[in-house]
Amino acid sequence: MLTELASSTIATPGILLAVVFLYAVVVAAFLPFPSEAVLVVPFALAYPWYVSFPLVIVTSAAGKAAGSLIALRIGYGVSRSGPVVRFFERVPYYKQFKQQTLVGLVQRYSYLGLGIAIAIPFLPETTTIYAFSVLDNRPFVFAATTFLATIARLLLVLTVVGGAYSVVD
Repeated sequence: MLTELASSTIATPGILLAVVFLYAVVVAAFLPFPSEAVLVVPFALAYPWYVSFPLVIVTSAAGKAAGSLIALRIGYGVSRSGPVVRFFERVPYYKQFKQQTLVGLVQRYSYLGLGIAIAIPFLPETTTIYAFSVLDNRPFVFAATTFLATIARLLLVLTVVGGAYSVVD
């Protein structure tokens, strides 16, 4: 289907890469879909594999970084809004859980923990991104970590799938 889409007059490489970017934004900020799905797009591009795969991976990573900034803005803002804070302060053990568990986790592993969690294939990144966005607000570091971890994640999937394919072939 993607090959047919690429050969049509509507789907140019630019449009396909724009779809990859938008998909990555949506996956990072709103929907826990598998981000590895973008790895089928290089087969629809009219470039050699050594050009199309890096293009798709970098485009997806850029989209994920942009989406993480949206999630950071939403998560950090909601976690500090009056009604939300008052509601959770009434929940037993929440304040203790937040201070000891969540803050401790983020302080202990910081952005390395965020990067490792995002780099784990097939684990929904949306949850991880929002968990870290509630406790810290450094947009550049947040986006850079998400960008690099997404590249690592997609390269890991390509390595595992490519290795399995070469064994079967």
